[in-house]
Amino acid sequence: MAESSELRRQKVKKFEDFVEGRLKPDLVNAIAQRDKVFEQQKIFSDLKRNIQVLEKSGATSLRTRVNLGSEVYMQADVPDTRRVFVDIGLGFHVEFTWSEALDFISVREARLASILR
Repeated sequence: MAESSELRRQKVKKFEDFVEGRLKPDLVNAIAQRDKVFEQQKIFSDLKRNIQVLEKSGATSLRTRVNLGSEVYMQADVPDTRRVFVDIGLGFHVEFTWSEALDFISVREARLASILR
């Protein structure tokens, strides 16, 4: 009886070590990756909405504030809003028309959604 109790404790300890040493770090990593995908989805969703607002209003110029970092903002004038630069990854930016940007955003949103499945 004492041997089976000791064997059970050893198995429980081994399982707890596995959960703590392997499963929890994997879970933390998976949650961090998921959060990055959610952040990218939000960025593309915001960009899509902003482009649609520009299209709807027909604005060809724009005055805005740009975050320079550490919550320091600067006023910016955009003389021509008909073309936008989109970060496509790896530090590259591509100049798109509104329709090209919306097409790219749709493709990227579908790709990000497929990552979450």
